[in-house]
Amino acid sequence: MTTKENITIKNEHLELIYNMHSICEALIYDSLNSAAVLFCERVKKVSAISKGKIPEVEAMIMITSLNRCLYDFFQFHMHMSLTDCCYKNRVTAGFYLTDEDVKKAGIKVLSDYHKSFTLSREACGHLEKARIYIREHISEPLSLKMVGDAIHISSGYLSRIFSTLAAQTFCDYINEEKIAFGRKLLSQTSLSIDEIAERCGFNTPNYFATVFKKYMGQSPVAYRNSLLKTD
Repeated sequence: MTTKENITIKNEHLELIYNMHSICEALIYDSLNSAAVLFCERVKKVSAISKGKIPEVEAMIMITSLNRCLYDFFQFHMHMSLTDCCYKNRVTAGFYLTDEDVKKAGIKVLSDYHKSFTLSREACGHLEKARIYIREHISEPLSLKMVGDAIHISSGYLSRIFSTLAAQTFCDYINEEKIAFGRKLLSQTSLSIDEIAERCGFNTPNYFATVFKKYMGQSPVAYRNSLLKTD
């Protein structure tokens, strides 16, 4: 065998143990079963190259690569950061005594990501429904229970969704939306501060002014005046 042929085989070998892109695509765009079949075929090919059994180091690389490739794929293509799943599936070489162990470990990683992806996608749907409901009822005294009941999930689950997916508390999101609506009314209408506070769902104009200053660094009156100066 020539040196060139040896280099080609080596490159193909490295590609098999490091590049899991096609398996990631199968998991997301086809099914868990399709991804599992591709991974098992990959193990079989690497085993054949290794003449009967995948060395422990290469087994570790395969599972580690699968874990990291899945994490990166979800992050960059699906805009989901499945950090808990990635951390959970960190591995050590000593776990893989046989090729069957490698297959089982790979399928477990795929199953974990598939489950996390399904739950995250479902949670994203609930988050978007909550956001729509909040925008449509911004003048009302919104609560976790009210919004949760409206979209048919528990208040505790809704709270966790905001913390994990929106990276903020439910209350902070509500206030941000109220202030954003208040800014719009201040800039586009001649409504009084009292009227705007009421339309934004604040109990009193003073509380509206307090929250507005916290987020904008100035009072509603000062904000409106600053807009007039720039016109």
